[in-house]
Amino acid sequence: MRGEPPHKNAASWVPKNLCFLQQLYHVKIMPDLLAKNLPNCSLSQAVKSDRIFTLPMTIELLMALLQAQINLPATHGQITPDRIIITTEQPLKVQILPADELGVDPEFSAPEVIAGNISPTSDSYSIGLIVIYMLTGIRPFQLFDVTNRDWIWRDYWHSQPQTSTVNTAKFAAILDRAIALDPNSRFSSTSAMVTAVRDCVPNLAPTPPNWTCRHTLTGHQGLFAAIKTIAISPHLPMVVTGSEDTTIRLWNIDTGEEVGLLIGHQKSVDSIVFHPHRSGLLFSGDRAGQIKLWQVDKLTELISIDSQQSKVNCLVISPDGRLMISGGSDKTIKIWLLGLTDERSIDYLATLKAHQLAVNGVAFNPIEGEVSFASVGTDRRVILWGMETKTPLNIFTNHTQSVKTLAFSPNGKLLATAGDDGSILIWDVDCRKLVQTLSAHRWTISALSFLADSNTLISASWDGNIKFWHLNSGQEIDCLSTHQMEVFAMAICQDPHYIVTASRDRTAKIWQSRLLLT
Repeated sequence: MRGEPPHKNAASWVPKNLCFLQQLYHVKIMPDLLAKNLPNCSLSQAVKSDRIFTLPMTIELLMALLQAQINLPATHGQITPDRIIITTEQPLKVQILPADELGVDPEFSAPEVIAGNISPTSDSYSIGLIVIYMLTGIRPFQLFDVTNRDWIWRDYWHSQPQTSTVNTAKFAAILDRAIALDPNSRFSSTSAMVTAVRDCVPNLAPTPPNWTCRHTLTGHQGLFAAIKTIAISPHLPMVVTGSEDTTIRLWNIDTGEEVGLLIGHQKSVDSIVFHPHRSGLLFSGDRAGQIKLWQVDKLTELISIDSQQSKVNCLVISPDGRLMISGGSDKTIKIWLLGLTDERSIDYLATLKAHQLAVNGVAFNPIEGEVSFASVGTDRRVILWGMETKTPLNIFTNHTQSVKTLAFSPNGKLLATAGDDGSILIWDVDCRKLVQTLSAHRWTISALSFLADSNTLISASWDGNIKFWHLNSGQEIDCLSTHQMEVFAMAICQDPHYIVTASRDRTAKIWQSRLLLT
């Protein structure tokens, strides 16, 4: 029982009592705690007398705590249950208070910290003891055998291996390593501890890297200068933004410096796309229906054509670089053949008419198959197309409002669509059916993108947020507040990890994974 120091003779009866407490806690206490007490409270308040966290809940809190520690600018040294504030429940997030806001708690401090020193592994020691405290309900001083200088916490933890999907032996070994008295015997970094936990917990939802804003790009000017479109070069360290001010600006993705300006459009630039294989070739479309081709490293306009569309809402290029598709406000989709030898050649091939209102987005399937590309429109339609016919393969109208954006998964098996209704619909491409619906944002969703694993989806919204979704579980796993005004466009770079967002506030922001900066 908590409050009575454990001793050797107690080892035979404490696990039995803990088993009873865990069963009681899991059935009666835990739902009430999750529903009412977790958000906006300290961890020490959550771990009350005789309360023991279940293993799944402990792991969820552990992962949130590890991510919060990674986000700290330096080693904290005094992480304690009082300094851990649980801020949100879905997804679970925690905040670590600064060390100077509370007194020292030696029970959770690493030996070197008590001695007046600090090491890069001091935080993993504190985190390990906090997790053990959550699992046993017993404070650290009562779990240390002073005579043998050894931890005896395992005697007081009932892991329920018969029902848990977690490899409890590996998990216990992780905690033992985290609380090793010798700093050199612990995990070399918090990221290493995250990797170890994932290795012993099957189907754990991935936690995307924490992101930091490296650069804010400002330069588009005027009352109407919202950035409507954005692209990252696959060959050059460059981000390109297109704006209502009719200009296209070039930026160095590493430094955030403006490196060029393209002038030639007479109306708002609403779509830009780089050629996937030809370095420096950029296509742009505007509100007047003009499509232009640029050589960005030379700041040169190569050609300009009239698409015969009232407004070019989107431009995409096929994975092999041979075809370009434009979608317009005139309800049409146009297919263009890009020159194989002469880069200045753009030849019109066909016009597809199946949407009843403006075409807002088109995406190519990255994997060759019957479904070659898809389109979405203001008419709420999601249409699947093949290259062998000018008629749709399938037309879906499950969205309740205008559909603005879409994205195929890298493996070509899933298609995500979203728009004004704030929901993300996930489609099975092979089976041609809706398989998942995510209530994602409170306002229009303007952009979607999959990560390389095909199971993590990123959404951008007019509510100013970027959200990360784990599709296997359907859970939101992170949220990045990017702009104070609507986010109109998003682009990602998979390696290295960059996210670039563009907004009505006339700025674009370059976000980079914090894990790459440590």
